[in-house]
Amino acid sequence: MAENGIDQIATEIRSRASEWYPERGESKSVRVVGHTPRPDHYIYDLVLDFAAGSERLAVKLHRAGKAGVAAARRVAAAENEHLTAMWRVAQARELAGIPRPLGDFSALGAVVSEKLVGTPLQSIIMKAALLPGYADMGTLQSAARASGEWLRSLQRITAQPPKPLDATRLHMEIERLCHCCRAEGLDDASIRKILSGTHVILERARSPRTNSAVLHEFAPLNVVVLETGVGFCEFARLEEDGSPYTDPATFLAWVEALEKYPFCNHAITTEVQRNFLDAYGASAPEREILRVVQMKVLLSMFAAGRTVKESPARKKVMWANVMKKFIQTAADRSLPEAV
Repeated sequence: MAENGIDQIATEIRSRASEWYPERGESKSVRVVGHTPRPDHYIYDLVLDFAAGSERLAVKLHRAGKAGVAAARRVAAAENEHLTAMWRVAQARELAGIPRPLGDFSALGAVVSEKLVGTPLQSIIMKAALLPGYADMGTLQSAARASGEWLRSLQRITAQPPKPLDATRLHMEIERLCHCCRAEGLDDASIRKILSGTHVILERARSPRTNSAVLHEFAPLNVVVLETGVGFCEFARLEEDGSPYTDPATFLAWVEALEKYPFCNHAITTEVQRNFLDAYGASAPEREILRVVQMKVLLSMFAAGRTVKESPARKKVMWANVMKKFIQTAADRSLPEAV
């Protein structure tokens, strides 16, 4: 079904190419040069050839799944709307790094845009972890700083009226997640540490912060490092008016979670987090709240567990053991003791 879908999309792209790129002349061909399967969608890399050059496109084709074709079309329509809205805001406010949407392919369950040509930040982190000396070259640090600057700029141009932090609700969500993780093996001592530490921080959180657009998937795997700066192209879960702590905390949590790989040490993840936060411009009180929201994201990862159907029980047990130890370590080094 996916192969038939991309063929149909490629045919439509070729017929409309001259509308999008009139300066390129007549379109000659559309080539699929790669694809990446994801649990709920495919990412296709296309090259659109013209008489005068070529353009790179990205096609996100949603899987029908159990919910059916209609659900895939709805998801694609919502994502296309989000991408178009964010691209227009970014163009008006001169923020680079958001791909230009091309047409509306939601009837085919797809989102088509120009491709951001670069390297995922996660790949750079892994390269730094595996190759001795690579982390000292400055590439990793500059990419982390560019990520922080870009996210703060996005929040600035999508700013909404300030809203107070709902500390009670946040603490209740963390408590619920802790109980879910207990079933996966998280011990009572770690749970007490997490709940007491978050309580201490939230008790002194008073100042409201300006809300903004929330991406919900601002993770190293989705941040593309370009020749100049960074970019982002996952807008399926975009929220126009949400907490400004969600995206930076998500980024910090996913960076820290890379430590579950034995070759990715704490020194590298700490360097990425430090450069990100410095460029993001987080104040001392903001960093405290971010530690709490970061812990919430980590607990959500642990509670979700491994969702791959083919994973045998032994791998699920290994995942639980690794994440249990990881959560314990994260709580010990980032949350204060109750006083």
